[in-house]
Amino acid sequence: MELRKYQNEAVCSAYAQLLVGKNPVLQLATGTGKSLIIAELAKRYKAEGKIVWILTHVQQLVKQNALTYLAYTGTKAGIVCAGLKRKDTAEPIIFGTIQSMMGVLAEMTTPDLIIIDEAHRVPHDFGEDSLYSKILKRYPEAGRVAMTATPWRMDNGIIYGQGEEFFFDTLAYNYNVTKAVEDGYLTPLVGVETNIQLNVENISVSGDFIQKEVAEAQTYEWLQGVVESFEDLATYRNHIAVYCPTVKTAQYTSRLINDRTGRTSAVLTGDMNQVERDRVFTALWDGSIDVVCSVDMITTGFDFPALDCIVCLRPTLSSSLWVQIQGRGTRLHKTKKNCLILDYAGNLIRLGGVDMYETFYKENGEKVDAVEPQQPYQKKPRTLYPGLNTLLPIDPMTGQVAGDASLIEVPVHKCNAIAMNTRNSRYPMMMVTYTCSTPENARINATKFVNTQEPKDKDSSFFKDRRLPVSLPMQAKRVSYLVKDATLPESVIVKKSGKYWNVIEEKFPEAGAA
Repeated sequence: MELRKYQNEAVCSAYAQLLVGKNPVLQLATGTGKSLIIAELAKRYKAEGKIVWILTHVQQLVKQNALTYLAYTGTKAGIVCAGLKRKDTAEPIIFGTIQSMMGVLAEMTTPDLIIIDEAHRVPHDFGEDSLYSKILKRYPEAGRVAMTATPWRMDNGIIYGQGEEFFFDTLAYNYNVTKAVEDGYLTPLVGVETNIQLNVENISVSGDFIQKEVAEAQTYEWLQGVVESFEDLATYRNHIAVYCPTVKTAQYTSRLINDRTGRTSAVLTGDMNQVERDRVFTALWDGSIDVVCSVDMITTGFDFPALDCIVCLRPTLSSSLWVQIQGRGTRLHKTKKNCLILDYAGNLIRLGGVDMYETFYKENGEKVDAVEPQQPYQKKPRTLYPGLNTLLPIDPMTGQVAGDASLIEVPVHKCNAIAMNTRNSRYPMMMVTYTCSTPENARINATKFVNTQEPKDKDSSFFKDRRLPVSLPMQAKRVSYLVKDATLPESVIVKKSGKYWNVIEEKFPEAGAA
């Protein structure tokens, strides 16, 4: 077992940061072998006579990571996990769940390195009393490495940065899904925004959509239509995972699949014991069932490479959760060429594709996409961001609607502006993002950049058109607060460039118009 080129690069990047006292984040797409990177880091530290803890939140990952370490190094590691009935507190390398580790800290030797798998679950240190916070603050001298496919949280944003509130300093390495597909290590995603879409207009939000209300909106008749739809669209798919908002919805959907299609379905829920869960997994592996309906049991830690279709009935505002869901289908398998994403909950349009780190955040940690959910969530009429009236191809890698490079004029619904650093300017630029709808009724984000430090004529006219009394030069960050509340253009002319839409021209209401 050898490290791939990118795995070795990730290890070296992390090690270099640790040597200078930094606490790095390693972002690697789901299915690209984070456990092997963990094994190599642990191996290096053990060779130096140091103590390493590898922490996560579920026993499946503890088991997977420990087995990978054994296969890679040829030596066993300690495990602290109540679910696995292990408490090996004296070993130099220990894999454990955060819950079990908290109960045995008094018996443990102080660690030199703490590696956290699925580190997007670690909160910022804003006085929060989480288990991760307690351990990390208890051992401030230990080095820290964060492993995740999604280095951000819905509540606080990016998980690293400068300041006492961050447990991690910097993004040391990023190997995303698009790159992994290009390199042949992951399978591509294909997808459609279906013509059966859940209306979330009247569903309450508390952090995320209230899943009980989501389930109430998904009537039995609606679920019937969904099952008929994905049975038609997924005719040639062999293994399907259905993500549901509640256990009741999962049960209803599974029953409909068994009664109305030629497929065999089973339900997988968190209240099932391990024996029952293993029975479902075994049936999936041996082909006794070809569909599994679940709530949260087929996200993190679910490893089934043959999965070639994902059906999503669960709307979410969490970009991390959406990436984790899509990531279950990217693993390579001899029986599939790609994985089909069938989204009935509007997530592809609402949040975008699986490679959304560049969409939502820049390296300084600032959000750059207006659709990233804000707190509190503001309900909008369905007509503001219209759903698709027909079956329209979507690229799940980017979340963009298929289109050519021609110029199109689109109406503007919303505007957001932020200050950000660019490679081509010594001054921070202001990035303006318009939320628009295409002629196909698909929502897009179109962007333009404005220089507020060394303004040109076009930059000054940007503020005149909005009737903003701004005197340039001015800090871009300060100006950005004014722009979002200023006069909006009625429409913009945009051009698609790769996965981005660029603003070519803005059209404002004529003077004196209502």
